[in-house]
Amino acid sequence: MFSAPFVTGITVLVLAAMSLAFARRAPAGMKLPMQWGLDRRPTWSAPRGIALSFTPLLAAFTLMPFSLASLWVEPDQRLTFRLVLAFVSLAYIAAHALHLYLLSRWLRSQGEG
Repeated sequence: MFSAPFVTGITVLVLAAMSLAFARRAPAGMKLPMQWGLDRRPTWSAPRGIALSFTPLLAAFTLMPFSLASLWVEPDQRLTFRLVLAFVSLAYIAAHALHLYLLSRWLRSQGEG
């Protein structure tokens, strides 16, 4: 079975790859929405680099201490710990995929994508 730091590293790499792939579609210097209101309009935006690196960095900073702590977990609790880490990692990937999907819809509505 994979170690927790390995899963964390793969998660951050997948998130970064998703952001890099999307970055080709968003013009440089453009501000991208970070949040939408109930009326489907952006409530605040961030520069492209910050918008696309936010989730990978957040995942790295929150998952790394968690995965390092797994090295000191009792042997009978390792499976539970890894399952929780896998769930949180998949949640990060799903949330980032949703954000990038919403960004692509927004770009099309702006005539950019």
